Amino acid sequence: MKSRFPAFGPFVVLALCLLAPPIHAQTAEGTISSVVPPKYDVTQEVTLTGTVSSVVKNTTPETQMLGGSHLIVETTSGKIDASLGGYALKAEGALSVSPGQQVQVTGVMKTIRDQQVFVTRLVQVNGRIFKIRNEHGFVLAPEPRKGVTRPEAKGGQL
Repeated sequence: MKSRFPAFGPFVVLALCLLAPPIHAQTAEGTISSVVPPKYDVTQEVTLTGTVSSVVKNTTPETQMLGGSHLIVETTSGKIDASLGGYALKAEGALSVSPGQQVQVTGVMKTIRDQQVFVTRLVQVNGRIFKIRNEHGFVLAPEPRKGVTRPEAKGGQL
């Protein structure tokens, strides 16, 4: 069936667009959570000494902790969750700590995802100091293995 007024079609669509209410994007100010931790301020660092009550090597959603490994340290002012990042307990020459050991942790207490977390930069245990983060709060990558050579680095035949 043919329309009687084919030229009016675009005008009808234009009129409907002009009369339609404006559409605005919804804002979610309170629901956005950043993956990047808040700014690490080295001038606010504190050093805490305590006893390790538990070691969390890998977090799961059930633990409701930040990703990476954690030390739960019992201090004179209570328990703290010392976040170590993803490499501290996994790399060669990694930090080796077990419940009951005395540790000294240096870092900044932050509220991340509505939880108090001690963002750890240095850990001292058994007389050794382990660097976990740099002065800007970024997790340090593990050191390359010493004494391990790659086959292609030696040269040779194909």
